[in-house]
Amino acid sequence: MTTNELPPSFSFHIDGDEHVEHTVPAVVLAQILENAQHAFELIGMQAEGREIRARARITTATSKRLQLMCQLPKPGSYAVPVTIGGVGDLFSPELASKVLGIFRTVVASVSSRSRDGLIAALPNERIRRRVLESIKGMAPRAGSRWKLSLHDDLGTTFGTFDTQTIPFVDETLVPAEQREAARVVTGELKSIDFTERKVTIIYPPTSKELACIYEDAVEDMLYERRRDLIQVTGRVLLDDEGSPRQIIDVTDIRDLDLSSLEIDTVEHGLLKLKASQTINLEPTLDETKQLLCIEHESLALDVYAPTRERLLAELNEQIAMLWAEYALADDDTLDSIARDLKQTLLATFAEVRDAAQAE
Repeated sequence: MTTNELPPSFSFHIDGDEHVEHTVPAVVLAQILENAQHAFELIGMQAEGREIRARARITTATSKRLQLMCQLPKPGSYAVPVTIGGVGDLFSPELASKVLGIFRTVVASVSSRSRDGLIAALPNERIRRRVLESIKGMAPRAGSRWKLSLHDDLGTTFGTFDTQTIPFVDETLVPAEQREAARVVTGELKSIDFTERKVTIIYPPTSKELACIYEDAVEDMLYERRRDLIQVTGRVLLDDEGSPRQIIDVTDIRDLDLSSLEIDTVEHGLLKLKASQTINLEPTLDETKQLLCIEHESLALDVYAPTRERLLAELNEQIAMLWAEYALADDDTLDSIARDLKQTLLATFAEVRDAAQAE
């Protein structure tokens, strides 16, 4: 390898409360690197002009030519420098540079919420769907307290993923009419049949098996879904008793996430509240195992929703409602219980006003 053939490089920067003293949880770093590697391999197939069939499989040669090679982490926002490319005869600087260029455009388009930019960078729909699923895997889930920025070799940021990234990708992947008809079902994973493109789950309320028929683009997600409880999003067909009997047009399959929600800010509409200290809320499942629930007695919270994202949205909405009805109300209009809630809210949160609101 000559000086002119140095592999292109960029870096991941993880910012937020998840990193402490230049550290980051291994699971966060692993999910970012694993999904980034998969995105590079998929883009590599496009760059090499390979035919994209229904079940795109990455060749070993492509994978090795586009390996992300991690360098020593740097302190600060936990920066992980990486170079792209294999070693020896497998190294192709032209291919590595071309793929990095497409990857940068994809990341920038997702960051700026540009669907047109995504289509221009990844014109093949099958590749685009799979790359966007990898982007989802790199982005923080609802309630996460970290974000990911990607910098080029000169230190310039070319994209940032935050908790709004996954909702944008979902809206891009699934047409509005299909999202409106979709439903989320939580069940116990029984089996996966890759030949028939079918996942079988046990539906807890009836203990019956549900066959979930998925599309090609969902298949990549299945290799990592091995936990007992998973959530399947698709069109639900009902039996004569009104219970689900089959799920078709599956657009998403994910592990059920019951990890703690750490709340330090609440945003709803123009309202923004800052917590005096981080509030840890533990989601639980209701009796049917179909709804995630949050209860907090002193704040009078009782929130439930089928997914973690919607649970967080409902939580923000309920706190905003309580703030308007109790924290901002005159004491004369409240009974003793309501006044106690008002004082708890005022001790827990402070309203944040930006310069535009303050004028």
